[in-house]
Parts: sequence; structure tokens; C-alpha cells
Amino acid sequence: MNIQKLIIAGAGPAGVSAALYAARCGITPLVLYKDGGALEKAAKIENYYGMPAPLSGKDLYENGLKQLQSLSVPIRKEELLSIEYDEGYLVHTTTEDFHTQALILATGTKRNTLSLKELKKYEGSGISYCAICDGFFYRQKEVAVLGHGMYALHEAKVLEPLASKVTILTNGKKPNFPLSDLGTIEINTKAIHSAGGEPALAWLKLEDDSLFPLSGLFVALGTADSTDIARKLGLMIQDNHIAIETDTSTALPGLYAAGDCTGGMLQIAKAVYEGALAGTEAVNYLKRLEKL
Repeated sequence: MNIQKLIIAGAGPAGVSAALYAARCGITPLVLYKDGGALEKAAKIENYYGMPAPLSGKDLYENGLKQLQSLSVPIRKEELLSIEYDEGYLVHTTTEDFHTQALILATGTKRNTLSLKELKKYEGSGISYCAICDGFFYRQKEVAVLGHGMYALHEAKVLEPLASKVTILTNGKKPNFPLSDLGTIEINTKAIHSAGGEPALAWLKLEDDSLFPLSGLFVALGTADSTDIARKLGLMIQDNHIAIETDTSTALPGLYAAGDCTGGMLQIAKAVYEGALAGTEAVNYLKRLEKL
């Protein structure tokens, strides 16, 4: 078990700012990240203070990583799968487990969503975003997980001992996980066209017009973002964003959130401010713990 005082999930503007301020306040965090998210894909950044000429998002993202390295802040390229709370935080990634006293969620928010016109109709009535939260309601029922990466496989593994049958639906994409890890889990790569059932979800229509019967569909597209993690921890979600206090704290002690995952302006300036505040507050929390 890798034990840390403070872990920051994400290396975009919010995560890097949180790490810089935490380090300056006396505690060096561990930064876990998978990629640069939306920032890395931005062609030009023109509306940020101190940049007279446009800079690509990729360059800005890489500058942030170099800044952490210059201060000897450890960074690890890891994909987050889930986080558990029990007198601290147990962080599960695809390669290792970490334990930390304080945690800052700054992995952004997903831009990719399930394009299914019936999505809103069945949310809460067959469509879920959290296997560990809602899997209990589908005991001995047939369920599916939508996704094609390690996050989807992780969610399917959570459901495997509960459901009578679990299928990963890749929606036309190539699976991006070891097929040898499937166990009893099945896989279907056909694209999804529509959903139906009354009063709850009962079937999906696939690209060949065949009907795929199921009781529950768990959406696990791409990688787990901060909102996915927050749902699993039971935090309040408002308009698909993490609800935070003015100091970036959440309902759980020692857990903070910053950046796009908290809603509002999806801008670098806002992410940098919240990251700086989260890093400072997380250190203050840890110092209070030391005095107890």
C-alpha cells in the first residue's frame, strides 16, 4: 500500500495549482493523472492573464507538468478507477492502491456523453452511473455496462457477483482492456440505437435491429472523472457537478474539489483559483489533524 498525506487527482490547471500551493504551504502532494483532458485538446488559449500571444492547450498543460517537476512534486501517470472513504481515502488505480489522509478531486468533467434520446427518461429507472451505489437493486438481474475502457471493466467487476448476467456494451468501439480479465462477463460490440420499456428500461435496440434485454444499464464511458468518483462516495451532485463549499470542501472531511468538476465557468482562470484554494485548505486540514 502506497501511503501519502495528500493526493491530488488531476494535472490540469486546477490540479497543478493545488499541488503548487500545497507544496508552498509545507506539504508535498502526490499528483495522479491520466492525461491533460480538455485543456490538452484546446488549439489556442488567448484569454488568460500574462500571455500576449496565443498558446496551445497542449503546451500550457506540459508547462504545468514541468512546473511541478521543478519543485520536485511527484507525479504518477495512473488511471483512477474508484475511491473509498474509511478514516482516510483508499484510491484504486489500474496498477496500484494508495492511501491518503486528504484528497483533492481535479480530474475535470466529461465532454463525452451517451447520445441516446431516451437517456433522461430512464435515468433512475434503469440507467445508472454508479455500480457500487446502485448494484444492490439489480441482484440476480441481467445488466449491462456501457463503455470500452478499464473503467467499464471495473464497473462490470463490481456488478459481477450481484447480477445474474453482466455484459459490457462497447457501442461499436474496440475494447480497450484485456479480454482475459472478463471472467464470466460477456461483451457485445454492436452500436446502440435506442432504448425502450415501461415503466423502466427493459431493452436496447442495437445496430442490426436486434433487441438486447436488460434490467439496468450502467454508464461508464471513457475514464472515471471527478463527478463519477464523487457519486460513489455519496457526495451531493448538482447539475452533474460536485457541490462544494466556498472553501472548495465537500461533505466528507479532507476531501476537496476544484476546476471544471465543480461547475460554473469552465475556464482556466476559475480552475487555477479553485485549485490554489483547495491546495491551501487541504494543507490547513492536515495541520489541524496533526494537532489532535
